[in-house]
Amino acid sequence: MRSGWKILVTAQAFAVSGGDARRELEAAGCELLPSNSWGPLTESELIAQAHDVDAVIAATDPYVSNVFESLPRLKLVARCGVGIDSVDLADASGAGVLVTNVPFAMTDAVADYCMGLLLTMVRRIHEGYICMQQGGWAEFPGVELRDKTLGLIGFGKIGQAVADRALGFGLRVIAYDPAVAPASIPEWATQRYSRVQFHSLEDVLSQSHFVSVHAPNNPSTKHLINADTLNKMRPDGYLINTSRGALIDESALIDCLTRGKIAGAAIDVYEREPLPPQHPLRTTPRLLLTPHNAFNSREAAVRMSWGCAHPILDAIQQKTPEFLCNPDVLRSPALRCTAGA
Repeated sequence: MRSGWKILVTAQAFAVSGGDARRELEAAGCELLPSNSWGPLTESELIAQAHDVDAVIAATDPYVSNVFESLPRLKLVARCGVGIDSVDLADASGAGVLVTNVPFAMTDAVADYCMGLLLTMVRRIHEGYICMQQGGWAEFPGVELRDKTLGLIGFGKIGQAVADRALGFGLRVIAYDPAVAPASIPEWATQRYSRVQFHSLEDVLSQSHFVSVHAPNNPSTKHLINADTLNKMRPDGYLINTSRGALIDESALIDCLTRGKIAGAAIDVYEREPLPPQHPLRTTPRLLLTPHNAFNSREAAVRMSWGCAHPILDAIQQKTPEFLCNPDVLRSPALRCTAGA
């Protein structure tokens, strides 16, 4: 049976790497419509393009009450990624819209990238590259990893994957997770993480040569890294963020780096994306910036693409998608498509 579903694609990763997933959707009778520009879109841009679609394969566009009210045909938002902070789940459930994500597709990609940022920053690889591009030749003394301490803020799937890699470099790994009592090993940690010690946030910040943030973005973690927490870091410490921009108070980070309170930082995510061309982060000293690409491996993009296609195919067949982020929607009288098989 051909579905007749129309699907707007605002996630560039799907457009680039989702060829097989796209063909599977088209074989099911779906019509895929590429966005006029890749997300994140504004509310008005999203509403203008999605007025007659059944689903969106979504970047971090804003999915809130006004959007759902303006798009009465919309049945499913398939986030092309793990983060759902751009989606108001309560609004989605109230409007009867299914929301899914792809929770495991990018774990290895982000963990690899995190270690890449760490090595690039502390060995000053990017400075050597710039020097050579400019015709120069100079020495850039860096810092070795062995016997240093890496502190992980958040110990979910990505934090665990970073720990795997860090232990192989001879790093001591400590972690803070608000769901874990300090200095304890959680029951869900396997034997492979028995070498990871859990501490308070303050101890992780003060003891670590390198601090890497892997916490979710929610009201309790907004500006988790701020002037106060930055002041608890070692003066020779480095900060890395590949999670979400809202976890760091960017003004506090700029001030900290400008005054040389820590050795450096590397960030891939920002409170506003794309980062404006004249944003002061771009000229902040001791700061390595990349344009939100930690997730962006070819393999992860393919996995994310299938992770967007599968819930749409499930919904068409009146099945409950595996990674449904708002299961309460199934009890909503406003549910816009049959699900639950």
